[in-house]
This record gives sequence, structure tokens and C-alpha cells, in this order.
Amino acid sequence: MASSLPLADPQLADTAAALAAWRSIRAPGARIPGDLWLRATELAGRYGVAKVAVALKLDYTSLKHRLAATASSRAERARSTPQPADFVELNFGLPLAPPACVLILSDRHGHALRIELAQAASSDIAGIARSLWQTRP
Repeated sequence: MASSLPLADPQLADTAAALAAWRSIRAPGARIPGDLWLRATELAGRYGVAKVAVALKLDYTSLKHRLAATASSRAERARSTPQPADFVELNFGLPLAPPACVLILSDRHGHALRIELAQAASSDIAGIARSLWQTRP
């Protein structure tokens, strides 16, 4: 199975050599250093867990768990790092300028009164018109 891996890959050859060197000088019960695990997980992500585990003589389950942990930590970092936005549209469903209300009241003599209201409800407009049209004794 190791023969299906590209043996010309320098990273694979370097990792295999580093693991062999570590194994030759390690104390009994010593754990594989983190940098070697990191290199192995990068290779497993590229070539597959089973092939790399056989080629580097590593435990399949340990390599699989470390690869999953590396992938989840990368995903967590990607979620926590805000990505710059090129364009953000904010649509609140409101017009850009408030609607203006223009009242033009005129009497039979030709006199006119123009009232501009920035925002007014129809009940406000009706009350203003009534109060202006009422004649006072």
C-alpha cells in the first residue's frame, strides 16, 4: 500500500526519515513530538489516512483523530477570523429620504397657503386643513 504513495514527495521522505530518526533515539514510552504529528496530518490530508499511516508506520486511529482535530481547529479559526467584505448592502425597507408632504390650501379669493411637512400622518394633515378652513367670528 505504501507503494501507491508518491515516494518522490520530499515532504513524505523527510517525515519518514524524521520519524525513523526519532524512533532510534526515543526513550521507551515517549510520545511522538507534535511537529512530527503535524507533518503526518498534513500528508494524511493530502494522500489519505490509511496510506500515510502505513507509509510512516503510525497508528491509523491516532492519525485519524489528529487529522480531525486539525481540521476542526482550522474551521474554528476560519469562523473566528472575520473576512473583509467587498460590498455590504443594508436594506431596511425604508426610503432614503423621508417622504415630504406639501399642502397647498387656497380660498375662493385666490389666496394660497403652502405648508411643507417633513413627515405627517393623514390624520395630522386633515386636522391642520380643518383648523385653517374654519372661519372665526
